[in-house]
Amino acid sequence: MAKVKSQRTFNPYVLVILSFMIIILIGSLLLNMPFANKSGKWGNYMDSFLLAVSGTCVTGLTTLKDTVYNTLTFAGQVILAVLIQIGGLGFVTVLTFLITLFKRKLQFRDRYFISQMVSSTNFADVVKFVRKLILISFIAEFIGFLFGLPVFFTMFPKDTSRAIWYSLFHSISAFNNAGFDLLQNGYVGGLAAAGNNVVAIGTGNWMYFYFCVYQMLLIVTGGISFLVIIEVFTSRKKPRQWSALTKIVLWCTLFLIVTGSVLIYLTDGFKGDGSMSYFDALFQSVSSRTAGFATYSSDSLSVAGKVISCMLMFIGGAPLGTAGGIKITTIFLLFLAMISYLRGRNVIAFKRYYSTKMVLKALSLVFTVVIALIIAYLCLNAFGLQKGYALGEGELAHIKTETSMFYFFDMFSCFGTVGFMIGAEAYYSVGAKIVLCVLMFIGRLGPMTFLSIFQRNLSIKNDSHFWYVEDDFLIG
Repeated sequence: MAKVKSQRTFNPYVLVILSFMIIILIGSLLLNMPFANKSGKWGNYMDSFLLAVSGTCVTGLTTLKDTVYNTLTFAGQVILAVLIQIGGLGFVTVLTFLITLFKRKLQFRDRYFISQMVSSTNFADVVKFVRKLILISFIAEFIGFLFGLPVFFTMFPKDTSRAIWYSLFHSISAFNNAGFDLLQNGYVGGLAAAGNNVVAIGTGNWMYFYFCVYQMLLIVTGGISFLVIIEVFTSRKKPRQWSALTKIVLWCTLFLIVTGSVLIYLTDGFKGDGSMSYFDALFQSVSSRTAGFATYSSDSLSVAGKVISCMLMFIGGAPLGTAGGIKITTIFLLFLAMISYLRGRNVIAFKRYYSTKMVLKALSLVFTVVIALIIAYLCLNAFGLQKGYALGEGELAHIKTETSMFYFFDMFSCFGTVGFMIGAEAYYSVGAKIVLCVLMFIGRLGPMTFLSIFQRNLSIKNDSHFWYVEDDFLIG
C-alpha cells in the first residue's frame, strides 16, 4: 500500500509579511546608494531603512535632517514613489496582477492563498478582484494627477517636467495615504523649489484651497476601502441595497471627519496668535485618519489637539484600503456592542445581527494593540534621542512639545501610518528608530495579520463532544 505524502500547508500571512520585508530591504539599499542622494554619497543606512519602511508602509514619517526634496535625487524620489505604490496596494496584489497579465492560469491553491492575502471572500474570482484593485488605484491616481496639474503648472510655469512629476508624486502619495511631499518645508501651502527659485503655494488663496480640497478627496477615497469603492461606483445597487460594510464605512467616515474637525477647532482655533482656522482643522481631521499631510505644525497643536489627533490616528480608516489604525469597523463594532449591552439587546445595526465571535475578535485586536503601544512607549522613553540632544535645548530649542507627549504623539503617528512629525525625529537614537519601524510595519499589515500566523484555527469550529458548565464571576 502506497504511503500518502503529507503536505504542509504554507500560511499565506507569512508570505505577506515576508514580501513586505523583502521590498523594504531592496528599497532601503536603493535609497542608500549615491545615485539616490543629492549629496552624491552613500546615505545613512538607518535613515534610508526607516524611509523605505515609511514608504512601503505608506506612513510619511522620516528621520532625515532635511526634506525629501532636498535629500533625494529624482531617481530617489521615483524609488520612493514605487515603494508607496507597492505598499498601498500590497506586494502580493501587484505580483498577482503581473503574473495574470501574461495569461498564466493560477491553480486552486494559489487562488486560495491570494484570496486570504487580499481579504477576498470569493477565491474563485480573486484574479478579477485583484485587477479591479489595480484599476481603481490607477484611475484615482490619474484623476488626482490631472487635478494637480493646474497647481503645479502655476508654481512652475517654465518647468513642465517638474510640474508633471510633482503632480504625479503628490497624487500617488495622497491616494495611498502616504503623506510624503516634495515641498521644501513639508507643509501644504508651503514652498517648492524650481531651480534656484522658490515658489509658494501660499495660504488663503484659490490655489491653496483647491490643492487642499483635491488632496482631501484623494485621501478619503484611498482610506474608505476598495470594497466600498467597488460597490458604490461599479455596482448598480441603490444606496439602500449597499452592504452593511459600505454603510458603516461611509457613515463612520463622515462622522469622524466632522466631529474631529469640530473638536480640533475648539481646542486650537481660539488661541490668539497662531490659531487654527476651521479649514485647517478640517484638513487636520481628514489627514489624521492616516494621511499625514499638514497645513498646521504638529508642534503648535495644543495638548488637547494632539490627543484628539492621536485618537483619530488610532482609529484610522477602513479595512482593505490604504489606511492604517485599528480601522473604523472595529471601533464601530465595539461601541455598538457596548450600547447593545447597556440596552440589554443583541448587537444589531443596519438590519444585521453581529455575532459574539466578531465582538471578541474586535476586543482582542484593540487589547493587543494597546499592549503593543504601551511597550512601544516604554521603549521610546528608554532609547530616546541621541546623546547630547534634548527637546527645548540647543538645536531643538524651537520644539515646544514636552518629551513625554513627543514620544506619545510619534508612537500613534507611526502605528496609524500617518506620519505627522513634531520636528525632532531626525535626532532619535538607533533603538528608537527601530521601534518606529516596527510600529509602522505592524500598523500597515495590521495586528490580525501577525496573530493569524499563530492562530491557524481561528475559523475552526469546536468539534469536541462535551461542553463545560457555564459559570459567572464578579467583573468590575
